[in-house]
Amino acid sequence: RIINVGSISAFSPRPGSAPYTASKYALNGLTQSLALDGRSHGISVGAVHPGNVISELLSDEEVERRRSSEGFISADDVAASVLLMASMPASTSVLELVVLPTTQPLVGRG
Repeated sequence: RIINVGSISAFSPRPGSAPYTASKYALNGLTQSLALDGRSHGISVGAVHPGNVISELLSDEEVERRRSSEGFISADDVAASVLLMASMPASTSVLELVVLPTTQPLVGRG
């Protein structure tokens, strides 16, 4: 089983994020292509696409702005999602799993 970690930016980009978004679209395409290639070998390939994850990479200002309007999940939440996919029976494939804060919009974000 192969599990990639992408981002909801592959489905719903933010303004000013073209390079990041392009990389996540590419990862999504890679995941789907590998899923097709792996199928005949019994290899399941999927991706977890997290929303806002609290991290040291974000500035304090960005954390405060997003916390009040969208919320965050933790890296542990993302890890739990990966473990969920990994624990599925070998006969089961999860192509995509989107995990985000309950208050974060997937469509129309900015």
